Amino acid sequence: MYRIPDYLTHYYQEGNIRLKNICSYDDPEAEAILTNLFESGQRTWLHFGYLEERREIEAWLYNEFVNKGKKPYLPHPIYFVLGEHDDLFQKGGFFSSANPIKLKIPLSLFNSEQISFTYPDSMPSFNIPRTERGKPYLKPFHGQVFTKDEIIKVIQKYGLPGDRWKVEETWRYDRFIEAQIWDIRPIKKFLER
Repeated sequence: MYRIPDYLTHYYQEGNIRLKNICSYDDPEAEAILTNLFESGQRTWLHFGYLEERREIEAWLYNEFVNKGKKPYLPHPIYFVLGEHDDLFQKGGFFSSANPIKLKIPLSLFNSEQISFTYPDSMPSFNIPRTERGKPYLKPFHGQVFTKDEIIKVIQKYGLPGDRWKVEETWRYDRFIEAQIWDIRPIKKFLER
């Protein structure tokens, strides 16, 4: 039996807006934000076509969540990590230029209508089953969007990612479980306390 983390973590950089999604901006504004992040050294890993790819993956997340009978309050989710993953979300990792600020909130704030999950991050989860180069890394949980109840079953069967990505090549993309929050209201209520 694996112990499921009872909290979520949202990582953001000081001075940047927290609890926002790049896809909630129109294309020109989103591209300007991404260009600034890249040119300022805050996200050196950003690549040409990132916004288009991100929008495609978000459409997939949204549609899969709706296909499970859910009714998202937000058109674009707010991203969190189940538990935390400081190895990736540090200077030199996702945040290229500085260590981030962490917002931790209880998982219990959300009912199954407000949250979905991918194992791992939604970008590799979406892409691994759809590309030739992803085949060596493919696992049964890739390419799926899970409800709160479903992710618990997946974790009980396959475990949490932990540090396997550091030592097992086939786990290199499976670093954390991503949570997509489809309703900001529980977060706002929590932060107002």
